Amino acid sequence: MNIIIAGSTGLIGALLLKRLSGHDLTFIGRRTNPDALSNAQQLIGETADWPSLMADVKCDVAICTLGSTMAQAGSKAAFAAVDHDAVIAFAKAAKAGGARQFMIVSSVGANAKASNFYLATKGQAEDGVNAIGFARIDIFRPGLLRGKRGGTVRPVERLMINLSPITNLLTPRLFDHYRAIDANDVAGAMATLVGKVGEGVFAHHNREMLAH
Repeated sequence: MNIIIAGSTGLIGALLLKRLSGHDLTFIGRRTNPDALSNAQQLIGETADWPSLMADVKCDVAICTLGSTMAQAGSKAAFAAVDHDAVIAFAKAAKAGGARQFMIVSSVGANAKASNFYLATKGQAEDGVNAIGFARIDIFRPGLLRGKRGGTVRPVERLMINLSPITNLLTPRLFDHYRAIDANDVAGAMATLVGKVGEGVFAHHNREMLAH
């Protein structure tokens, strides 16, 4: 199966690579992935150039694990440029390349009409992908992600991760989609659903991801 991935150097993307070695992989990003498999193709350039870089790429499945934080981005505009604009540009180019299935990592609580800018941007990205016309869309909406991250982890985020075993126990099952989840479990669920048959839009929260 031909798979193209945006965000392969991130927390989930890096874990996902290890599970997809049996496929023909293409990575697209702003920097080279040093952990890329030797037989994988890498397309490197600024996000504005991604559509032209992907012009000749044919794919069955497109996977988007792009994601930033307001702290990393530095402004709302910079955050939206990654978590919305780059996502939509990638999705459109993937659809033009023949992708039947699009998989995207979003966030629990994502809603285009949310008052929270982060959640609204994630929701708008979901809606934008939905409008492109893929046969199947799999949206992954994890809670707080646990895992070994590159770069600086914010003190509040580190505290929440450290407390997550306790907060998970205290969170009722009815609200388990708000619990923390290991990034490796998200990557595992995504790998399981690559090439899944059936058409429509499928949202996967913590419970569904842990079941795979």
